[in-house]
Amino acid sequence: MERQWITGDCWLGCEGDGVPVIWLGPVQWDGQHAPFMACEPCLDRLKRQALAYFMAHQPAIA
Repeated sequence: MERQWITGDCWLGCEGDGVPVIWLGPVQWDGQHAPFMACEPCLDRLKRQALAYFMAHQPAIA
């Protein structure tokens, strides 16, 4: 999958300003929306967390 990196602000843990970021999806709240962006280090951390969750919550094979 090709990613469109732009210069912007990371909305995840580091809150970096003016860094390469990628759009993850919209943040929606009370009828409003904003672009949810993440830098590569924060995106990598999020992917690791998601993978750990997926591995811990796999359905049992009967």
